[in-house]
Amino acid sequence: MYPYIITDNSVTIIKGGVLSTTSANPNFNGILDAIKAGDWDRAVELISPRVAIENYAGTSITIDGERILRNGVPVDNAVVPHIMAMRAKGFDIQPLMHFLDKVLHNPSMRSRNQIWRFVSANQIPITQDGDLLFYKRVKDDYYDVHTGKTHMYAVGSVVTMPRHNVDDDPESTCSHGLHVCSYEYLKSFGGDRTVLCKVDPADIVSVPIDYENTKVRVCRLVVTDELHDVKPMDTGVYEERQYERFDNMEPLDDEIPF
Repeated sequence: MYPYIITDNSVTIIKGGVLSTTSANPNFNGILDAIKAGDWDRAVELISPRVAIENYAGTSITIDGERILRNGVPVDNAVVPHIMAMRAKGFDIQPLMHFLDKVLHNPSMRSRNQIWRFVSANQIPITQDGDLLFYKRVKDDYYDVHTGKTHMYAVGSVVTMPRHNVDDDPESTCSHGLHVCSYEYLKSFGGDRTVLCKVDPADIVSVPIDYENTKVRVCRLVVTDELHDVKPMDTGVYEERQYERFDNMEPLDDEIPF
């Protein structure tokens, strides 16, 4: 027998540390039954299953009980509670695990801390491989609205600029970088066409504070589609539509902002 605490909404067992779960856990009733039966090994197994997540963001991320680990170290990121809640409800968390892995590859701590809050607040779709889908307004010839000559955003284009040339200060509201946005931001920005852009979370440099945090600056994006009837994307749990990759295309050489 191990020391334990049971409330209406949680169970805690003390065994080599604190093992705790809530009523959101689909095994919650089974844990209670195991405790009642004195089957402590079963109770511990149900409260803290050790699950190695194969093919989820490579082999560096695993789920151990109520924790997400990367290379054996607990991950402290704002998206973690959401992932665990979705997992407890039986949803496919593979897109979120790939997303988290890419967030953790972002070299900026400030960006790593900002990304999930931005994504969740603006309901930004997450693809199966963990990338994000954003809108961008362009001119009729697909060049950027700001200069009209710097970058062309035709479908299939891979647009890049050196990360060190992108302004990483969120207080700089209109500055150097490749800008993409949420649906809400489109209401305040002009342009002739709207394209859909796919962005690796590792390539997000900053989330400017203007327009209620509805746009981001990035250093790389892929233009996946042109939208003629622009509406908010229905993400469901998270967007599962697969967009064609353009990995064989050469990035544009132009390094001028926007």
